[in-house]
Amino acid sequence: MASRVRALSTSPFLLLALLGAGCSASSHASTAQSAPELPRLPEGMIQVPEASRQFIQVQSVAPEKSAAVLRAPAHVVFRDGAVSKVGAPFPGRVEKVLVRSGDRVTAGQALLALDCPEAAANRAALQAGQAAVREARAGLERQVQMLQQGVGTERERLGAEKGVVDAEAELARAKAAARFAGDGQGTEVILRAPIAGTVVSRSATAGAAVEPGGEPLVEIGDPSELWVAADVFERDLPMVREGAPVTIELPSVRDRLLGHVASVGAVVDGTARTAPVRIALDPQQESLRPGMFGRARIESLEAALALPTEAVLIKDGRQTVVYVQTAPGTYSRRPVVVAQPVEGKVLVASGISAGDQVVVQGALLLDGAAEQLL
Repeated sequence: MASRVRALSTSPFLLLALLGAGCSASSHASTAQSAPELPRLPEGMIQVPEASRQFIQVQSVAPEKSAAVLRAPAHVVFRDGAVSKVGAPFPGRVEKVLVRSGDRVTAGQALLALDCPEAAANRAALQAGQAAVREARAGLERQVQMLQQGVGTERERLGAEKGVVDAEAELARAKAAARFAGDGQGTEVILRAPIAGTVVSRSATAGAAVEPGGEPLVEIGDPSELWVAADVFERDLPMVREGAPVTIELPSVRDRLLGHVASVGAVVDGTARTAPVRIALDPQQESLRPGMFGRARIESLEAALALPTEAVLIKDGRQTVVYVQTAPGTYSRRPVVVAQPVEGKVLVASGISAGDQVVVQGALLLDGAAEQLL
């Protein structure tokens, strides 16, 4: 962002300073005799005599197609669903570590072997539940046969049916608990890769105690499922549209990468006041690695109003304003909302309309209270 503070030291500056003073207060007696006194104008308006207008340049604002919206810091990340975190299903200890960080794994490949007493209890409960179901079904068959032979009662048959239902429900709960134990035996639990990819990180070490809900023991990411996340400031988000073309520059990649906006984050970070804009690359680049940093240049899909950065002033350290010519020699100050400057231009989100005559050179001379240019 070009930031320049200009002192009123040259002759054009002195000329306009005197003109400004004449607009805001009564002129000296000698001046009043040689030139008519300029009318007092409302706050935010300035009138400049014709002789001084040569120092001010005005431009009619018009929408520009394919204007650059902004530049934003960006980094390479995994797509949603492309990372799987594997944790311990039961309390226990790590017996064997079968992979290292950076290893390529396939779906279902063994990662860790754990020793979990609770797994043995769940497997025993499963076997007991299966036996209970067999026994309950056999009892129901006996009651049906006895009822057919006239030696049983309907009440006994109904009781046997209830026994089968209860046993099957208990078996279903035992199966659900034993499913976490996997296909091992006794207290052994084998953790397997849920997806194919690369081991991004591994915190497990042999002999370490583990607990359900603790930090992931192994993280696996699919390197073919990457996109770029750009951190866009809150004020610039309305100018970003899904499908907008994007150019990515990464220091570790020789050529510029092309992509498009896949989604705009719905949540703004409370500290940095930015939201992630996710960018899909066209096509996917094999040389990319998660964590790479660079910059994204996001372009506009629609025509938008743009001004040179010299046209925008900063007042009170935060308010951005421009001056619009309302009549020959008369200029009105207007607050505007702008995006980050890009390549000498800045897009205007609100404050001016197409066709407005905006001061693009000499704006700082019109407003002596302005602190700096954008």
